[in-house]
Amino acid sequence: MIHRAIIGENIKTAKQQHQQRVALLCQIVDDFCPPPLGKQQQGPGCPVTFHDNMILKMEMIGRLSGIKGETELLRHLGRHYSHLFPCLPSQSWLWRRLRALMPLVERFRRHLTHLLGLPLEDTRIIDTVPMPVFKTARPGRGNGFDLIAWGYCASKDLYYCGFKLMLSVTPSGIPDFYDMCSAQHHDINALEELVSTIVQGLALGDKGFIDDERHQYLLEHSDIHVLTYKRTNQHPQIGVLEKWMLDKYRQRIETTGSQLVDLMHIDQLGAKCDVGWAKRLIGAMTAFTLGIYLNFLLGRDLLAVKALFA
Repeated sequence: MIHRAIIGENIKTAKQQHQQRVALLCQIVDDFCPPPLGKQQQGPGCPVTFHDNMILKMEMIGRLSGIKGETELLRHLGRHYSHLFPCLPSQSWLWRRLRALMPLVERFRRHLTHLLGLPLEDTRIIDTVPMPVFKTARPGRGNGFDLIAWGYCASKDLYYCGFKLMLSVTPSGIPDFYDMCSAQHHDINALEELVSTIVQGLALGDKGFIDDERHQYLLEHSDIHVLTYKRTNQHPQIGVLEKWMLDKYRQRIETTGSQLVDLMHIDQLGAKCDVGWAKRLIGAMTAFTLGIYLNFLLGRDLLAVKALFA
């Protein structure tokens, strides 16, 4: 009986925490995108309308719950959040609305990064993450993708056909800049974009970003110092302090990347075209940033996003 009472109390506490987090999420979305004023007309002949505020809440709750597709999202919302969303759109209608709201979702992410104080940070850790679309099929053969290509990820020893996520995070692991390109592009070609949000700062990268000429250009024209590991045949090698910085902060982007893969499924987004992949990636990155902001407000570990709505 004692064990049952303890389990019951734990379940009750978990439900209360979950309700608190959902209410806080809705409040943050309402502050950014206020709901419409007045009560919507209801009754026969009155079309059901879904405001941007409601669609944004659907997307954020679904992504933070580990949901990938629109069909699975609607099923999840109807089962667990019917009190918030008494009426749900069709799958095709929701897909079109989310596609139309891609700029709004990205603006919401940038709003969150501003609240987190990212513009004040002068250090970034940069890397790329593979996003396989196919592992055996070839582009242009019965699929809706035009921008994918074959590429190789040295850290995972993986040949794949798909995209590459270009990612820049702060020393705390908060994503700042991101973009996607085809898998065949070399990491060094993304260097200028990845450091575009830094003003007179430091960028830490792996061996894929080795290019002394580009490093010198960024140092002279933007006052950005790029620090990377050296190849074994390069001289001089980096010092003890530089190696300590790389070893310490490179773990942050590895943690962020693993969270994006495990919770946001950026390597298995399940889209069927380039636009669909971009839509789901924008939603995933925005939801992940929102999860970090929720942890900040709740006094939790910033990168403990997976446990928020699990």
